[in-house]
Amino acid sequence: MIKNVIDYLENSAKEFSDKIAYSDESRSITFSLLKHEAQQIASGIITTVRIGEPVIVLMSKCVEAIECFLGISYTGAFYVPVDISMPAERIDLILKTLSAKIIISKRTDSVNLDDFNSYRFIYVEDLFINEHILTSDIHKRQLRVIDTDPAYAIFTSGSTGIPKGVLVSQRSVINFTEWWCETFDFNSEEIFANQTPFYFDASVKDIYATLRCGATMHIVPKKLFSLPKKLIHYLNEKRVTCIDWVPSALCMIVNFGALEKETPKYLRKIMFLGEVMPTKQYNMWKKALPYVEFANLYGPTEATGDCTYYKIEREFADDEPIPIGFPCANTDVMLMDEDNLITEFNRPGEICVRGCSLALGYYNNINKTDEVFVQNPLQQGYKERIYRTGDIGMYNSYGEIVFLSRKDSQIKHMGHRIELGEIESALSAIKDIRRSCCLYDNDKQLIIAIYEGDVDKSIIIKNIKDKLPNYMIPNSFICIDEVPVNPNGKIDRSLLIKKYIKGDKNQHE
Repeated sequence: MIKNVIDYLENSAKEFSDKIAYSDESRSITFSLLKHEAQQIASGIITTVRIGEPVIVLMSKCVEAIECFLGISYTGAFYVPVDISMPAERIDLILKTLSAKIIISKRTDSVNLDDFNSYRFIYVEDLFINEHILTSDIHKRQLRVIDTDPAYAIFTSGSTGIPKGVLVSQRSVINFTEWWCETFDFNSEEIFANQTPFYFDASVKDIYATLRCGATMHIVPKKLFSLPKKLIHYLNEKRVTCIDWVPSALCMIVNFGALEKETPKYLRKIMFLGEVMPTKQYNMWKKALPYVEFANLYGPTEATGDCTYYKIEREFADDEPIPIGFPCANTDVMLMDEDNLITEFNRPGEICVRGCSLALGYYNNINKTDEVFVQNPLQQGYKERIYRTGDIGMYNSYGEIVFLSRKDSQIKHMGHRIELGEIESALSAIKDIRRSCCLYDNDKQLIIAIYEGDVDKSIIIKNIKDKLPNYMIPNSFICIDEVPVNPNGKIDRSLLIKKYIKGDKNQHE
């Protein structure tokens, strides 16, 4: 019985001892060395952390970060990936939510420890110095770990301005990994090219499929995602067979005509996830690589990243949406109108999820957990949780689920789930801004900030960059005399949408 992701590492370290597991720009690591160094990390922290406690990994996207994830898993604690590129204020909010005993960082990363001097830092390089592995302590700890213990927490945008830590169990990760590898027939010959940040749930797919199958995962240098020709050259150089990327990365390649010069000749599987894939750009990929298997994946972080999938086996017109398909194994996806189940075609409803993939909830936020992880209204006989995604979908005439839109102000932008309220909170904190509102233009994929107050755009950007990651910075800023309100005294978003999105679109170009 597999009850911890560490079992995947133990098996691959035996079967594929000298095979490359992960690589980045500066180093690569075999499965046997990965196990050894993960146990070194575990030995250095196991007396400090307990089962079910958080350990923060504050470092750049690198092989050492993955080693930390696994070392933490050996102790029965759970890891929390935090990238050094995040604003210090956002990192501090995450740290305060967790109250973690340990933060593991890397000496070669440019982290200003003065910003976090009240926390205990350990450098991963120091953990590698001690060659004495506490084998007995690690073994005893592993015997106590059960599959409902948390594996990791990933922080997503919060409507109050405070990020939410989605806590995912070992069972959910294992269930997803088994489905993922079996459905797409991954094996030890697979070579993944990882695109997404480790603080984004999509990275879980590559990391654990590699461990489970004895495959290889290359961490693609971030700079290549603005250099499409060099990116394709990289995929060929590494002989990459599978990519699961956000659509914006795939669109960048075809929009610049890079596939006309060179194609990724080793690719056999392409999956897209995190946001809607424009069918026009998908068709451009399909034309260039007709022999490749394509799939559309859908799911929130609260469902271990994916809860539906769609293997694309028929043609789609450029203006026809690609379905999100059918539920993953051991997961049920329902469309609901209030508390009623929707079964007929072309009737919109909220996408709700139940099953093994559900997260444990939001760390240190019981109220928010109870708000969206609710009792299944269709089940009155016993307690059963479902997750209300806030996404709207419908069944098409084929019985496939099609994603339509967000239910509220939470958006999908550049592959990230973002609460517009968090951006508004950052704007409202700026001196001389009296009121603000954020809108999202789905057609142009633009975040639009509307505000009243005598503040220069450059000052606004400077202020919010200290609080928000780059993908949350608005694309357009519009200053108006007065933000309108409705009879209830709330900002009249419908009026603003009508004027600035449905009306004169040139106003925010």
